[in-house]
Order: sequence, then C-alpha cells, then structure tokens
Amino acid sequence: MSGPLQGTRVIDLAGLPAAYGTMLLAGLGADVVKVEPPAGDSLRRLPPFLDAVEPPENSLWFAYLGQGKRSVVIDYEQAEGRRRLEQLISTADVVVESSAPGTWDGVRQGNPQVVWASVTPFGQTGPRRSWQGSNLVAWASSGVLYVTGFPHSPPVTPAGPVQLACQLAALNTAASVMLALRARAAHPEGKGQLVDISMQECCLAISPETGAPLFLDDLVHRNRLGNRRDVSSPFGLYPCKDGHVSFLVLQPAHWLAMATWIQDVTGNDIFLEETFYDIAMRAQTKDLVDEWTEAVTKEFTKLELFQEGQRRGIPVTPVNTVADLAVDPHLEAVSFFEPTDHPKLGPFLRPGAPFRDNHGWWSLSRAPLLGEHTAEVL
Repeated sequence: MSGPLQGTRVIDLAGLPAAYGTMLLAGLGADVVKVEPPAGDSLRRLPPFLDAVEPPENSLWFAYLGQGKRSVVIDYEQAEGRRRLEQLISTADVVVESSAPGTWDGVRQGNPQVVWASVTPFGQTGPRRSWQGSNLVAWASSGVLYVTGFPHSPPVTPAGPVQLACQLAALNTAASVMLALRARAAHPEGKGQLVDISMQECCLAISPETGAPLFLDDLVHRNRLGNRRDVSSPFGLYPCKDGHVSFLVLQPAHWLAMATWIQDVTGNDIFLEETFYDIAMRAQTKDLVDEWTEAVTKEFTKLELFQEGQRRGIPVTPVNTVADLAVDPHLEAVSFFEPTDHPKLGPFLRPGAPFRDNHGWWSLSRAPLLGEHTAEVL
C-alpha cells in the first residue's frame, strides 16, 4: 500500500538540520527531490566515509539521510540554474530549506500555494535571526549544554556524534509540514503556510530542567550531575562487568524490589527499613545507596542485570554498544534492521521505520547518486 503522502512533492533545499525530516516524508510516500549543487550536497562531505568508495558517494551520513529521495543537480547560483529551480518549486507542494532568513522570500511569495519550511539556528525573526549555528550552538543556546556533563568538568554535548539537535529540529519539521499540508487542504484557496523552525527553541522545548518549570521560575543554576541524578537513588548509570546499566528507581514497588536485591547479593538489609521508602530520604542518602547499588551491579554482566531486573520488576536497561545492537535478539525478532543495496556502497543493513502501522505506509528506496534523477525530474 502506498504511503499517506503519495502525490505530494517536496523540494529539499535543506542541510543536516532538516535531512532526517525530509527522509521521514519520503518514507511516508512523498516525492522528495533533493536539489544539489554540482559538487554535491554538504551531507555528502560529512564523515564517516567508506574508504573503498570515491567521493561524493562514500558518505555514510548521506547513505542514510538521503534514502527515499531523488537527486537533481542545479547550479542555482547562476541565472539559468535559478530559473530552473524556480520552475521546479512551482510544481511543489512543500519546500524545506535551511538558508539564512530572507534568502528565498521572493520565491516563496511568488508561490503562495507552497508550504514553506525554514529550519535555522534561531528562527526567522528576532535579533539573532541571522546568526550562524550548529548542533553544538543549539544545545549551548538552549541552556541544555550547561547542565550536561560532570560536576568538575566542562559541559558535554548531548549525543554529540549523532547531531541530536539537528535530528530533533528535523523531526519537528516533518510534523509541522504534515500539519501545514492538512491546513492547506482545509483552506478555501489552498494557501500554503510558512513553518518557522528554530533549532534553539526545539532544544529548549524538550528540556524542562532549563525551561519554564525551573530555570525561568527561580533563576537558580542547576549543576552538572554526570551519570547520576539527585532526584532519587538509584537513578542513572552504574558500572557492571562488561560496561554500564541504567537504573531508574522512583516508585515504592521498584525500591522495595531493589532493596531486596541488595540484601540478596550483599547481605545488607538496612535499606529494607521503612525510612528508605521515602524518595526524599533516598535522595539525601544517595551516595550510600549508590555505593550498595554498585556492589550489586559489579557482580553481573549487562545482560544478567537486565534479565534479573526484569524478573524483579525493576527498570534496568543495558547501555548498548553498536555491536550489542547488531546481535540484539529483540531487534532481530521484530526485523528492525532491513537489507538494502547501493550501487557504490554495496549491500548493508539499515534501520527500519521509526514506527509500526498496519497499513504498510513506510517504504524507502536507497540514497540516490549525485544527479541521478536530474533528467527525469527536469
């Protein structure tokens, strides 16, 4: 069955901050046309690379985020290229771009029926609208960077290598575009909307500890806490024989099971006393609770802790490596990783759909070669 966005044409002029979002739209059936300059999109120059393949086809980033899209080469810095691009945009339902504010104002106003999504570091308005940005800038400007890391060390970028702020902005882009298409369908004149995505605001919106509930209420700086949280204990990452596991013990039933586990392994029954049922007391004595939790975790492997935690009803999660995920029996059972083939990169496994439905909506072709579809699209 075809996806719900079949018949929707998306012109992708954006870089990394929107690439995952346009891939999602492609997976849902949209015809996503990736417009690239003659040298190729900047994503094609983003490592890691497959050394055995010549650029610009060797970027693993593009092999993933370019999936489902058609590649068209247009040198729109030149007058003829600009004319061809504007003609292409006139056929579009959606344009997604990440250029400086104002770059496409004339083109957008000339195509009022097109949904236009702009993804920039600080949005289309305000005194910082023209400031440059990046994944790191987004986390820093949102305040999240300040509270991430260890107490006596510099801040740490949240999931830095995976460019998580960019993926978050892209996810919001996909959701906003679909809502704007719905609004256009309901508009008497089929008028499109401008969707303004600010990477700073995307990060701030999902970060209550640096947002309205705390920072903006009492203006008190929160400290970096490393791999543990002071809300309760055990709460955070704990070492084991072959890595780390995550514990999240907040509910009374979880704590009773955890205290019993500590007693079973160490013989220490102090935590079975009623006073420790109070989450505030465990927060105050977290160093002691953490010490005895580690006495348990260091005795077992990640898998053993996960299985025993599940048996006892305690939220315990292994901190998986890529090697762990490649042989994960659950992911294998649900067929999350799918085989694909690429004319330059060869066969490999790729992540499947980020959701499951009973209509077979999701479908992605491989990432295109540079300019592969120029002739058929133009």
